Amino acid sequence: MRSLLVLLAVVVVGCASDPAHETARAANTEAGPGADLPLVEVASAEALVDDLDGLDAEVVVLNFWATWCGPCRQEFPEFIRFDREMAEEGVHVRFVSLDQSADLPAVRAFLAEHEVDDPSYLYTGQGDVTSQLNPFVGGALPITMVLDGDGIVQDTHVGMMSYDELSASVAAVRSGETGRSADPTS
Repeated sequence: MRSLLVLLAVVVVGCASDPAHETARAANTEAGPGADLPLVEVASAEALVDDLDGLDAEVVVLNFWATWCGPCRQEFPEFIRFDREMAEEGVHVRFVSLDQSADLPAVRAFLAEHEVDDPSYLYTGQGDVTSQLNPFVGGALPITMVLDGDGIVQDTHVGMMSYDELSASVAAVRSGETGRSADPTS
């Protein structure tokens, strides 16, 4: 338990706000960069999974992030690369921003900067959407969940995830073996 608390403290500290982001946030307006990107507002995990159902994908990777989270920003390019390489194989990455609605211009600018053109999500509901999908997690970012074709969470990773870790997790779900327990603490 103590090691879990230390891990959570490290993740939360890693997601501290950075001055460069604050400048970017102040410079963006609603009509700014990324204003035309598909950004779907969802108020519950159920609404999110229902929207994903239209993908007809073998596997969906959900990456929960925020513009103020340093580790989220660091891993983002690897998730973009993975999505582009795996899209033809029925594997799709979707990003779920946990930023406040007031930060929508910064979210759109960040997505535009990384050339995200697939739909992304902005969680606008009450409570922690990640714990709605997996009751063993919540409160730290980044969080990545790998869902099977039925929209069931098969793997969860709390903290930064490398391209190789993401690839292994998806391969395990595709083969019918969960890469990790849905409980990331076990």
